[in-house]
Amino acid sequence: MQKSPGRLKLVRERVRDDEAIEAMNEAAFGPDRQHKTVYRLREDVKPIQELCFVAIDQKGRMVASIRNWPIQINEKWPAILLGPLAIAPELRGLGYGKALMWHSMAQSRMLGHSRIILVGDPEYYNQFGFRRDLALNIQLPGWVEERRFLALELVAGAMIGMHGMIGKWSPKKRASTSTRRRRS
Repeated sequence: MQKSPGRLKLVRERVRDDEAIEAMNEAAFGPDRQHKTVYRLREDVKPIQELCFVAIDQKGRMVASIRNWPIQINEKWPAILLGPLAIAPELRGLGYGKALMWHSMAQSRMLGHSRIILVGDPEYYNQFGFRRDLALNIQLPGWVEERRFLALELVAGAMIGMHGMIGKWSPKKRASTSTRRRRS
């Protein structure tokens, strides 16, 4: 069995990848995934196009994907909601997810974002710097297993003072807050 992903090409998600991504998400998270709290934050909101990536293997197959969504904390602080991260079932554990995570986080930082929120297994996401303690003062609008509710500061101190409910992204609510290089 192959122990490394081999040569990967990470590219921005393409329209033609949509069906394969949905199939991977279904295989990874099941048909009930769309009833989860994080999916409600994604309804009628477009993902951040510059932060949705796919991994292409050496045979040219799309084998993994990651999407990122805009959200707001307490109707005033912009953040990214990471997920889903999905890998073709037969290729899990080979590093495709790690490659996408590091790439996505680097691109988020380069685009000036300061914080990322996710719901996922801390045993996996802690290696990327996601921590439970950074998300203690924020809430999701529905049930979530608390130990899996994590945050990451792309800019040191970006979660200081963050409190309140996470809500859907709404350009109308944005007011004077910018997603670019803001700490507040």
